[in-house]
Amino acid sequence: MTDVGATMLTEEAGDWAGEPVAALREHWGRESVFAFDRIPSTNDLARELAEAGSPSGTIVLCRQQTAGRGRAGRSWASPAGAGVYLSMAFRLREATVPPLVTVVAGVDLARELNRRFPGLASAVKWPNDLMARERKLGGILAETARVDGREAFLVVGVGINVESGRLPDEVDGAVALADCVGPARLVDVADAVVAGLERRLPRAPTSLDAASLDELDRLDWLKNRWVEHRLSDREPAVGLAAGIAPDGALLLRPRGGALRRVVAGSIALGGS
Repeated sequence: MTDVGATMLTEEAGDWAGEPVAALREHWGRESVFAFDRIPSTNDLARELAEAGSPSGTIVLCRQQTAGRGRAGRSWASPAGAGVYLSMAFRLREATVPPLVTVVAGVDLARELNRRFPGLASAVKWPNDLMARERKLGGILAETARVDGREAFLVVGVGINVESGRLPDEVDGAVALADCVGPARLVDVADAVVAGLERRLPRAPTSLDAASLDELDRLDWLKNRWVEHRLSDREPAVGLAAGIAPDGALLLRPRGGALRRVVAGSIALGGS
């Protein structure tokens, strides 16, 4: 473990969102729950803990991230008390299949949040966003940790906007859970996140079966919308989002062209 990681562990908090960490450990059935008031990134610390030997299912959460990030290194606003910022590390049994990991996590998180917070109606935006009321509710970041030179752990970080009044003014296009269903306790949202991540990620699938594809189809926010696919410096490709393949690839139907698979790059609405 780096000196930074070791220093962070000396700053563990005794509670998180008003709940004693000891109670969280008992509720989630593990000792490897680490809570902090303020750290750079829950994913970074979860990865360090995994590389240092922490068990599968280790949880890191905090009230505020100072260097939270999303996909492709984009910054993720994580103001104190405004949301749930939580990462989990799972021991890998076989190689992961990007972007299937974030698609699976997104479906299971949306399913669990919708079950616990009636009226939320969250959905999954390929490849790693959670949407509600046509705006961004949360995001997912999946990374791997290496031990002895091989990928040994999957580290998945989740950020969920909970309290809208605490989100920075510069955060555009976001929505908070409280905007959709009223006040919610951070600890209840965190519990939904843990349950969602633990549904399938401990044995992350490499392909989706018919039942999983049906569930994904119902939660697919992009399906039947015109989108722009951007990849590096290339001209954006415009097409109709036609669903998601069993391996997590986005299916895109360009105007007058054959169906194509998208496994990387960014997707935005537009081009109709």
